[in-house]
Amino acid sequence: MSICVRPLRIAVFCCWVTACTSAPSVPPPPNAQRVMAAIETTPVTSRDDAADDPVIWVHPQNPEASLVIGTDKQFGIEVYNLAGERVQSVAAGRTNNVDLRMLADGGTWSAIAAASNRTTNTISLFAIDLEGRLTWLRDSEVETGLTEPYGLCMFSNEFGLQVFVNDTDGRYQQWLLIPRADSTDLAGIDSRLLREFTVPSQPEGCVADDANQRLFIGVEDEGIRLIQANHLEPARLQSLANIDGNRLVADVEGMSLYLDGARGYLVVSSQGNYSYAVFDRLPPYHYRGSFVVVDSETTAVDGTEETDGLDISSLLRTSAFPDGMLVVQDGYNRRPRSSQNFKFISWQQVRSALSLD
Repeated sequence: MSICVRPLRIAVFCCWVTACTSAPSVPPPPNAQRVMAAIETTPVTSRDDAADDPVIWVHPQNPEASLVIGTDKQFGIEVYNLAGERVQSVAAGRTNNVDLRMLADGGTWSAIAAASNRTTNTISLFAIDLEGRLTWLRDSEVETGLTEPYGLCMFSNEFGLQVFVNDTDGRYQQWLLIPRADSTDLAGIDSRLLREFTVPSQPEGCVADDANQRLFIGVEDEGIRLIQANHLEPARLQSLANIDGNRLVADVEGMSLYLDGARGYLVVSSQGNYSYAVFDRLPPYHYRGSFVVVDSETTAVDGTEETDGLDISSLLRTSAFPDGMLVVQDGYNRRPRSSQNFKFISWQQVRSALSLD
């Protein structure tokens, strides 16, 4: 860190040139602020380009026992505790994106997770018990008919629990999940296709705002788009922000919401310049600034580059993460050089760095 004494834009760029496998093709925005990850996970099982997308499961009673579920897109699902230690692996196939929704009254189960699966061209579903243990619901695979299920996110409204999934060719599907219940508990899940629509070019990342029934979509080479998430509404794309070579540089990748009552923020990975753009959750979606994740000055945790997926939880409040936690995939795990992994960042750092309300 001692060599980085110049203004931020040049400083961060020079650090990457000297320490990373590759430097971004475009420097981060001049206003980008620096934050550091507190914890990193054990590297994923597979080598090369493998880690992709995380989601945070918050323990219903004990936040310190919360978990991060991540995809290894050559293997399946890996689960980590808040110390970054792997606690479970599920060899489910080439899972790419993952998301979950908590169940209001699930009996044995606290949540349902869904993952896009390119081995079977399905949506794979997982029941999560009260302690965070995943069970793969093998007989509940959603047969999408897509050529390559890619990005995925979940949504819930008055019609029930739903999954959005996309294909690299721009196709989107919206599925309703229908729990099958025996006399005491969840026995499996059926599914029904609610609607299909397309975006102009390859999408991946998405996140649904349940309360406002909006779906934010990342079109990798174009920017951030949104539609009404209610399947009864027309799937009319609106533009939130375009690729501009500064705050957003292709590819637009992972995205998630920090929920703060009726307010909050949309965080998006700008993969082409190793940064993260922050927008207001609500219209007119003001841009609030960008940040980069740099090498820690106090621990061996390295910064992040070429982030694919990310997730945020404002509900997870612990001593290490008093305002919530951001988890991002790291494309180059450098200290020590190893397979890709995920980094845990305190939202308090992001809030302070960008002077968010």
